[in-house]
Amino acid sequence: MENLKIVATIVIKEEFQDFLLEEFKKIVDGTRNETGNISYVLHQDINNPLKYVILEDWESSKAIREHNNTQHYINFKTAIEGKIDNIYTSIIKEVY
Repeated sequence: MENLKIVATIVIKEEFQDFLLEEFKKIVDGTRNETGNISYVLHQDINNPLKYVILEDWESSKAIREHNNTQHYINFKTAIEGKIDNIYTSIIKEVY
């Protein structure tokens, strides 16, 4: 098993916080049901409530590619357009 993790940090615009929280819930719920997903958890920064971090755990790069083509992921990408200040994603693997 390849087992890759993704750390996705998203800073949202304040005026869209309620709307985007609902969109975050949709992407989390949809992704948790995907084959190849081990864990998908949404976090909120305690010092900056506009910063969210999604910690993802995947069985393989294939599972990540399949996730990126799901309708709920495509819908999420569309929903956040113009409503975020920044997004940073890092794919990592365990070394030790």
